[in-house]
Amino acid sequence: MIDFAFEPRADDDSWSPDWRPPVTDLSASDFSLRYFKADLRLVVHGVDLGVRLLGEPVVDIALLLDHAVGELETRADVEVEASLTQHVYAFHREGTTVTLTTDWPPARAELSWEELRGLAERAKAEAVRLITAAHPELGGNAWLRETVGAPPTV
Repeated sequence: MIDFAFEPRADDDSWSPDWRPPVTDLSASDFSLRYFKADLRLVVHGVDLGVRLLGEPVVDIALLLDHAVGELETRADVEVEASLTQHVYAFHREGTTVTLTTDWPPARAELSWEELRGLAERAKAEAVRLITAAHPELGGNAWLRETVGAPPTV
């Protein structure tokens, strides 16, 4: 079983409904490096791989997972790094099994290839859902829609 969630940080003003971005159209850097930071709750088959220190933008984590999946389509090993915290996530794929190792916290877990693909899709959808729930106007942001995904329809 995989327990996954983004836990928006109370110390990040961008989650507040009163917050207004300093520019009219947020960019890739804004979404991936500056705003919408969250702690990561990630428990894979009982192994806690979560990160709860400084927070990482939800878009960065979602795209990190998506990139890993894309690379593992043709390679057995890939390492990806969170943009702000430089936490390294190493993935090793053998057939239908993926081993995920983190440097901080030092942990190692196994999950299926399908579970990893599902986790990446879930992370992208959840990032967009959280952002557009806090700021519905960002549902029209072209970069967010094209790179991460469209907001959920209600």
